[in-house]
Amino acid sequence: MINPLNTDHDTNGTGLLPFPGGLDRSNLRLTRAEFARFIDTSKQSVGEWVKAGKITLGADGRLDPRVAVSQLLRNCDPARLRSKVLAPLVRDIGTLQKRIADLEVALAEANEMADYHEEVSLEFLAQQTALHQRLHDEHDELVKLPADKVVAGVMAWLDEVAETGDCSDLSIQDCIPVASAELPEDSPSGALNVEKGEGG
Repeated sequence: MINPLNTDHDTNGTGLLPFPGGLDRSNLRLTRAEFARFIDTSKQSVGEWVKAGKITLGADGRLDPRVAVSQLLRNCDPARLRSKVLAPLVRDIGTLQKRIADLEVALAEANEMADYHEEVSLEFLAQQTALHQRLHDEHDELVKLPADKVVAGVMAWLDEVAETGDCSDLSIQDCIPVASAELPEDSPSGALNVEKGEGG
């Protein structure tokens, strides 16, 4: 497992590495055995890390302790490091890695929700644009109709477009309910119109 945390820039002793900032300026160089004692681990483990390329020796065959620890944390699974000195750091890294994983999940969910809202917004915009174009194209015919018929047609048009997602060949006039075109004779207004017609 590769540790994604970058520990190379802890030069002030305030970051992850458990060393004082002055260590950078001391030019301390350690043999493998000294480094093993330095981080309280076995010389064999240090040898295996060097052989595997997880930590690298300098030209003098020694190790810079800060560079070596940074490489170790970056190239190894911190949870498998057996070092009492690095144990608190390993726990912190584990906590940070879990936090990163949780944030990545939350970010993925937020991105998914944002994509959904963007898709819905674009769909709504397309419907509004199509409705505006329909009202413009059918203006001359729609103004001849009663307002309630036009409103009913627009509402039916919106319902149809929302259900099918297709508004290319759908006119508002075709969506005007037939039942609303004429008042039934048995309605109060219809009966009144019939009586007025008979009396006239």
